[in-house]
Amino acid sequence: MASPKKPDEPWFSGEAGPLQRLIRDQRVLFLLVGGANTAFSTALFAALSWLLGPNVPSAVSLFIAWVVSLVLVFNVYRHLVFRVSGHVLRDFLRFVGVNTLSFLFNAGALTLLVEGAGLPAIPTQICITVVVVVFNYVGHKYFSFRRT
Repeated sequence: MASPKKPDEPWFSGEAGPLQRLIRDQRVLFLLVGGANTAFSTALFAALSWLLGPNVPSAVSLFIAWVVSLVLVFNVYRHLVFRVSGHVLRDFLRFVGVNTLSFLFNAGALTLLVEGAGLPAIPTQICITVVVVVFNYVGHKYFSFRRT
């Protein structure tokens, strides 16, 4: 019995699911998933900032939101966007590495701009996120989930 036909795109290494059949461009799928994750993470950051109050540094709220969204989005990218198999630990360690660099930049910039320059935390974080998203796309595309 012949296996189901995979999409023509070379980035698929597993059988396409309904989302990949609907959205065949990996970049668009990456941005949609990343956008949903960014919205979730930003909302979580905002809620934590509000709940923890002004006496807790913004980086604490950022770290908590980052860890929660990191675990969730790894699985979504792995299964829905990049459709890779094998090398789970390697992929996760690389994924964490890319995201750690992003987080360090994000936390540093956020601390500098909020605590140092007195800018409001939530709009500042939204602006920093634009830079982080571009870095993450390149890092995950060419490092975290790269297959030869």
